Amino acid sequence: MCVGRGGSCTVADDTESLRPDDAFTLLADRTRIKIIRALGDASTPGVPETLPFSELRRRADISGSGRFNYHLGKLVDQFVEETGDGYRLSYPGVRVYQAIKAGTFTDRVRIDPFELDGECHVCGAPQEAAYDESMFRVRCGGDCGAVFYKYFCPPSSLAERDRESVLRAANEHIQREIASMAKGVCPWCCGQMTARVLPTDAEMPHRDNPAIQHRVLHVCGTCDGAIYTRLGGLFVTHPAVVSFFYDHAVDVTRQHIWSLPFAASDERTTVTDTDPWRATVQVRCGDDTLRLRLNEGPSVVETTRVSNN
Repeated sequence: MCVGRGGSCTVADDTESLRPDDAFTLLADRTRIKIIRALGDASTPGVPETLPFSELRRRADISGSGRFNYHLGKLVDQFVEETGDGYRLSYPGVRVYQAIKAGTFTDRVRIDPFELDGECHVCGAPQEAAYDESMFRVRCGGDCGAVFYKYFCPPSSLAERDRESVLRAANEHIQREIASMAKGVCPWCCGQMTARVLPTDAEMPHRDNPAIQHRVLHVCGTCDGAIYTRLGGLFVTHPAVVSFFYDHAVDVTRQHIWSLPFAASDERTTVTDTDPWRATVQVRCGDDTLRLRLNEGPSVVETTRVSNN
């Protein structure tokens, strides 16, 4: 529970937290995974199902009442809740079940490279998409080596889909998580994220990517999650950008993020000052341009619309 007025929140906790190694040890047994799957499979969307002891044992297909009771007891209070009517998944249990169903830690899915309609923002060759080792990638299909997006997507979310569905799912996933980071909220744990624009000579992975010169490093203070983004990509869902495209009868949030020049590369980004740091991102649609002036946040401090006619 969060208590307090005006200032920071204080968490009132009358239970002892479980150590990470103990939590994973609880799941290191096939019988317990079967129990979690049985409860998850019995549930309807948004409503964790409560199953009596005997029904849960039947659905989990576990022989021996004593053995079943022992393993169920290990899950109670952490991944399973005991009620007057039986047992149901707790929220951590739901997340474990979702990870199992999504194949996050188990499935291996590969989608061979296929050509996209869009062009490389660096050399003009066709873009191509692929999926391997849990990473969705959009890159130049030619020889320039540009990579526009490389992002984790759960394997089963892209399995057995047609290409358009794969692109739509990946785009929604990427845009949603980047929008959260742009607001300073970790998309993985809801912790507070800090962001800083890196110097162009900073050491970082894939430093030689010709599509990207200016990178933003986002770090979560809670789960230590960290990821690099490009400047323009952070502002796809900014109100000024959304309304600018909407005025041109375009829903920019439905556009593939890798197809947007200002969001997929640095061709529309210019650093205008270094002390203090300032930059401009040019967003174009039709015959008009929206100029975003950024500070070191990076945040939008000014917007200007210009007609190219």
